[in-house]
Amino acid sequence: MKFIICLIITVVFATEPEESLDAAESIEYNLYPAEKHYVQTPDGYINQIQRIPFGRDNRPIQGCNSKRPIMFLQHGLFASSYEFLMNLPSQSPAYVFADAGFDVWLGNVRGTEYGRNHTTLKTNDRRFWNFTFYDHAHSDLVSQIEYVLEKTGQESLFYVGHSQGTTVMFARLAEAEPAWQKKIRAFFGLGPSAGSVKATASFLLLEIEDIQRLIQFVLDGKFGIIPITIPHPLIDRLAEACGNAEINHICSAALDIGGGREKLSQLNDTRLPVILKHFPSTTSTLNLLHWVQTFKYHELRHLDLGPERNLEAYGQKEAPRLNISNIEAPTYLFFSHDDIITDDVDVREIILKHMGPGLRNYTNLDHFTHIDFAVGLRANDEVYRPIIQTIREDIQKNGC
Repeated sequence: MKFIICLIITVVFATEPEESLDAAESIEYNLYPAEKHYVQTPDGYINQIQRIPFGRDNRPIQGCNSKRPIMFLQHGLFASSYEFLMNLPSQSPAYVFADAGFDVWLGNVRGTEYGRNHTTLKTNDRRFWNFTFYDHAHSDLVSQIEYVLEKTGQESLFYVGHSQGTTVMFARLAEAEPAWQKKIRAFFGLGPSAGSVKATASFLLLEIEDIQRLIQFVLDGKFGIIPITIPHPLIDRLAEACGNAEINHICSAALDIGGGREKLSQLNDTRLPVILKHFPSTTSTLNLLHWVQTFKYHELRHLDLGPERNLEAYGQKEAPRLNISNIEAPTYLFFSHDDIITDDVDVREIILKHMGPGLRNYTNLDHFTHIDFAVGLRANDEVYRPIIQTIREDIQKNGC
């Protein structure tokens, strides 16, 4: 009888070891080499990025015996670099790319659990949270890419972004000189986002006068430029509960609602406790405001500060557009009609119609939701492997 009770307790309350591991520790747990690097931005933020220098069998990519091509992965909104490690090694993009022969680097932006350090500011200082995805694009991202290229002695890298990870690259390339754009050998955008054509009620609410005043409080810092997060004790309880096979389906249903998970179900439900321990991560209220503006205006712009402040900050009354027609870096997009965050209509009307000469190819996938690009069970065959094949063809044609 005691044995049966112990067995029941073990099954009900068993946890995945990776629930308590950070990104680098999880990489090592899965028997891959891991490195931590710390990159300081010009404005003083210190972000930790992780590296998997090679895969478990140390396999090179054909034609690249002397050096490994760099694969830089950039996470989405409310995520961190851990989103590329959440599944089993055969299903997680960071491991898949490492095993394919890449030198894999995992980026992080300020505000996540890997971006909470600063040379002078503490996280309880509201000035720490005074940032938007424009700062991610032109400070965090640029600093990390420059660091990786200098560290490896290479001139360019391959970039995979998911969700906000695509937005920050769109924003950077829209204003980057051609010489810098050449540092991006290819840009692969998963669930790419640069705005929405859908006029939803939540965006129409922005026109209400009281809401406008509230937004101004946020811009003034009076309302508090604060982090947006879920308390870790609550996350711990959710992860523990979802490890229980009896209620695991309830957690799956919650993701159906919260993440728009489509009913064919690409999620490995046994990994739910790991996912919930590392997602969501943290961002700022100001970043969310910038995102709302992006959807409101159906395009990427600098943060709209209001006519008077725009005139002072930008020299014009409207926040300047970030013109993606300037993008020259080779760009490949993967999107889906079933992605309720950024569907095929958004991609076609906002991105494809306005992309510059960099657009090379795009793939409209069936039954992919926004989260599926990072953790979906079909993503390996329909997203990661095609990316690897595209890169191999590029290397065969142009060299490593």
